[in-house]
Amino acid sequence: MVRLHNYIYYHNSLTNFLLVVSRKRKVDNMEDDEYANYIAMNTNKKICGKEGVRGLFNLGQTCYMNVILQTLFHEPVLTAYFLGNGHSTSECQKANCFGCALADAFAEFSNEEKDESFGALNLLLASWQTSSDLAGYHQQDAHEFYQFLVNQLHESTTGHLDCDPACRCFFHTAFFGKLRSTITCRNCGKVSRTEDPVMDVSLDLQVQKKKRALDGRDQSSDVAPTLQGCLEGYISPEKLAASEYGCTQCNSNMGVTKQLRLRKLPVILCMQLKRFERNRSVSEKVETKVTYPASINMMPYTTSPRSENRSQFQYDLLSVVVHIGDIDSGHYLAYCRHGEEWFKFNDDRVTVVAESEVLGADAYLLFYTLQAYGVSK
Repeated sequence: MVRLHNYIYYHNSLTNFLLVVSRKRKVDNMEDDEYANYIAMNTNKKICGKEGVRGLFNLGQTCYMNVILQTLFHEPVLTAYFLGNGHSTSECQKANCFGCALADAFAEFSNEEKDESFGALNLLLASWQTSSDLAGYHQQDAHEFYQFLVNQLHESTTGHLDCDPACRCFFHTAFFGKLRSTITCRNCGKVSRTEDPVMDVSLDLQVQKKKRALDGRDQSSDVAPTLQGCLEGYISPEKLAASEYGCTQCNSNMGVTKQLRLRKLPVILCMQLKRFERNRSVSEKVETKVTYPASINMMPYTTSPRSENRSQFQYDLLSVVVHIGDIDSGHYLAYCRHGEEWFKFNDDRVTVVAESEVLGADAYLLFYTLQAYGVSK
């Protein structure tokens, strides 16, 4: 009971803060300050839940679901929310509610009287009943399931705003950031900006090579990609022809330059390494090795690349999802950090692993969680 009370206290402080933010978010500076305060108050890595870990049974090619669930089970803010009754299953009237299904899964995972594996059947059935594409015992894409689940969780929250970047519900704060796209005319210099909510960052493993080819630059200096290099490629300016995006001011044929930067970062940052390429002529899995760090500072990839407060952009690796096999079949497993240890989750088989094995894996999805500052690990 002590641990449950701790979760309830932790969740209530988080909820009270969100209520304040929802009333006060008026200008960008205030938004950034309050967002940073929210993170500082609510991302303690010292979770007070079950000390052990539990596997998940494969219910029929459901490894894609299991790896996403294991990732969420090991995220401190989500743990505090669900075990602190952030979503009340007794009061919810929504049919096939994903908030209820995930709350039940968190409760089962954290049951101290059990240590054997279990199956997330309620969540699986809810996904089948909500999406015909997911129904049945077919292998699904873990990244697509993550996007589906986050959207369903967002819709399960009372008072959420559909397709509105101003939404301040818990799941929008936890999972959604903002992406700014800047278009600059190469003839007259006109600049236009748009901002859209984003729940993940999809990184092309060959984007640097492709951009060098478009610019006519030498390809011989190619080296094995790093996560930081992929992010640099993601935000580097891209030249678009006038036929792709014309300037409404000067109507020139000089084309425009497009650049992406992250305007706001979520608490839980998902980065997809694009390993599956499909086009008219060929479908293939990109087996390129990518190195990635245990911690990363995302400040250089934001709209505030020279911010004085670097700490609010610091992330720790939470989970690595790996796909084994070819593009049309295969198996998913996940590495998740639990306290100071790393575990390998292969459905119901759970083993302790060294961090070196985690950082050496052929990642498909990388989940980072915003590091608590001012709070010891």
